[in-house]
Formats: sequence, C-alpha cells, structure tokens
Amino acid sequence: MSPTSTSRRPSLAATVAVAALLGACPIPQPLPGVGNPDAGLPITPPRIVTATAVPTGTITLYGPPTACAGGARFDVSASVIDEITTEPVEVRWFVDYDAASQVYSTPFQVDQLPPPQDATQYLRVPPPFSFKPSDFDVPSERVHVVEMTISNGFLPLYEPVPAGGQPNREAAQGYEVQIFRWVFEPSASGGCGP
Repeated sequence: MSPTSTSRRPSLAATVAVAALLGACPIPQPLPGVGNPDAGLPITPPRIVTATAVPTGTITLYGPPTACAGGARFDVSASVIDEITTEPVEVRWFVDYDAASQVYSTPFQVDQLPPPQDATQYLRVPPPFSFKPSDFDVPSERVHVVEMTISNGFLPLYEPVPAGGQPNREAAQGYEVQIFRWVFEPSASGGCGP
C-alpha cells in the first residue's frame, strides 16, 4: 500500500460524515419555557366552546324597561376546554370594551377556574355573567357587546401593557387570549331574558 492511499482514507471518511450532516433535515424544536413551565413542550391554549354559548344567535334583542319588570336581564355563559389539566384558567367579562376608558377596559366579573380534580376532564364551566342592558344604557338604549375573555396567562389586572396593547385583556409573553362576543340590541319586541 502506498503512503498516498493511506492518507486518502481518513479524508474520504471525513467527507462522507460532513455530507451526511449537511444532508440532514433539522426538525423545528419548541422554545424552552414558552407558555409552559413543563420543559418547553408546545401547549394548546384554553378555548371557548362556541356550541355552548348562551344566548345563542348572532344578535340578542332586548326589550325596554317598560316591557321588562326591572329591565331585561340575561345569564351569559359558555364552557371552556383546557387540555392542560394542571393549570388554572382565568375568565374576564367585559361590556362595551374600550381600551381608552378605565371603566370599560376593567372587567365587570373575573372568574378563576381551578384545575379539575379528574385529570381526564378537559371541560370547565365558569359561572354565568349576569348582564342587565339597562345598567349600561346611558344616556339611552343602545347596542351592547358582552365579551368573555379567557387565558391561562393574562398579564395581571391594571398592569401597563405594550404600546397598542389592550389593558386587562393582554396575554403574558408566550400565552394567548381568546374572546367570544355576544351582541345585544334594543328592540320594542325584544326579550326580557331567561
């Protein structure tokens, strides 16, 4: 064997090894610690089960106080699914949300949904939000939007938000917020609620 043929073998093996590495396809990896303290595993955020929303329909007509003793009142609700059964989920309810208004960017009700005792149970049922349109009819009857906002990682209430953010409904970095809206419109033929 000549000295030149011996020196070519290691370089041939090195070339094959480099080619194998360059030809490998990298697999995307989750970022450690984003939205989940459990070693950076990707998470599915909690979500509102739209089929359980009450009242149903795109718009709910509400009657005037003269037709509804004490004014119309609705129990607004929807269930939540969270596949991570070790974490709490927070529900924040808003009426006519306005990021520029301290009153209308503050939730009117906040519910904490603790982790279920049964780890196979993904469905959580928050208490309903009792909505009385006449409490918000200032100066007169008008259309209202009730929002159910959920997350497993909101920024704390009243904490400053980034420029362009939404006070009291902004998620912490790595988390998500889901919103479901009900529209209530005044009508002489509207209902008084359940």
